[in-house]
Amino acid sequence: MEIDAIKKKVLEDVDPETRRKKKKEMRIQRLIVTLQFLGIAAVVVLIFYILMGISTVDGNSMYPTLHDKDIVVYNRRCKEYKAGDIVAIARPSGEDYVKRVIAVAGDMVNIQDGKVYVNGEEVRYDGEIGTTEKKSSKITYPLRVGDKEVFVLGDNREVSRDSREIGTVKVSDIEGKIEWYMGRP
Repeated sequence: MEIDAIKKKVLEDVDPETRRKKKKEMRIQRLIVTLQFLGIAAVVVLIFYILMGISTVDGNSMYPTLHDKDIVVYNRRCKEYKAGDIVAIARPSGEDYVKRVIAVAGDMVNIQDGKVYVNGEEVRYDGEIGTTEKKSSKITYPLRVGDKEVFVLGDNREVSRDSREIGTVKVSDIEGKIEWYMGRP
């Protein structure tokens, strides 16, 4: 240390006025750091509120692609969905569903012999398990997906509650497209 630094340190330890100034500087520095932290936290919360959202997978309807209690992050800004996209859906009951889009507006969906057909062609996705059976007598096939609607299924077809029971989903009910998930390896 230089002699001036040593003198300053000794003066801070002895002189009450210098000690008071140093404490005031430290309080100001702590306040600045706290405000910076709160600012960063506010920006992160705003980004998630406006651009992104978080949901939790409830149950095994998306197994093996997603597991029960996996946390998913979705993009709220996505408003156009295509077959194969995994989406978070807000249901009127307040529940959030995480499902895969199978068909979009104008597509013709048919379920026959344990398989799904879209526009006459069988549709399969990696991770899909079980046979796809009709679940509700209220929904008749072939079914044309209406304007601004999608047809969704869970990957675990035998346990999923999806468009086979609840019907097509309005695009306005979709919270966003799943971009990332965190859960079991």
